[in-house]
Amino acid sequence: MARKRKKEPVPEPGNRPFSGLASLIERAGIGRGAEAKPPPKSAPAPQTAQPPEPPPDDTKVFEDAMQEVQRISWRHTPAATPPAAVAVPENSGLADERLFQEAVDGAAAPPILDHPEYIEGWIGVAGRRFLPLLRSGTYSIQGMIDLHGLSRVEAREAVEQFIARMSGERSCCVKIVHGRGINSPNDQAVLKEHLQRWLATRRMSRHVVAYASAPYTDGGVGAIYVLLRRVSGG
Repeated sequence: MARKRKKEPVPEPGNRPFSGLASLIERAGIGRGAEAKPPPKSAPAPQTAQPPEPPPDDTKVFEDAMQEVQRISWRHTPAATPPAAVAVPENSGLADERLFQEAVDGAAAPPILDHPEYIEGWIGVAGRRFLPLLRSGTYSIQGMIDLHGLSRVEAREAVEQFIARMSGERSCCVKIVHGRGINSPNDQAVLKEHLQRWLATRRMSRHVVAYASAPYTDGGVGAIYVLLRRVSGG
């Protein structure tokens, strides 16, 4: 007996050759897998740091600040500043004439220490205490020497001998006339300048306590009073 052939399925109308592909792939165990990811975005390129802007120029800043400034005309002439007064030292000769005129007029003479040529000094701390009485002429003068006409060497020798001799005689105060150098070259009192150094030497410090210019009534700045140290013993 003849076998009957199995009838093959007749394709549906409308030609669709891949219509069963999805079911075949599913039966075969083949998955689609993860969905395709978009490629990673590339990192942006780093931006280059821009250098800082330079500070504005001082001239530019000044011009910008002065844009709204308006010039105002000066209506009055500024007053000139007077020159500073210059102190002129008083001439010693004129000072003497002024003092003489004040004495004639009956005015009280200023203290001798205000004179520009006044000098004074003392030996040791104790000598300073006697200066006020020495300036005023309180001590009696017990001896005097005049150095006019002597050279510097002769004057020093005469002063040292005179001081030592008067101190040995227990004299209290003596007077030394040194002059003011009016007739000397450049009107400079040479002996007066050296006399202060002579009285301050170690040899003279054994006899001298203090010295000061004489009062106006007894020679003024042309002479000095020297207070002597009392030597103990007979």
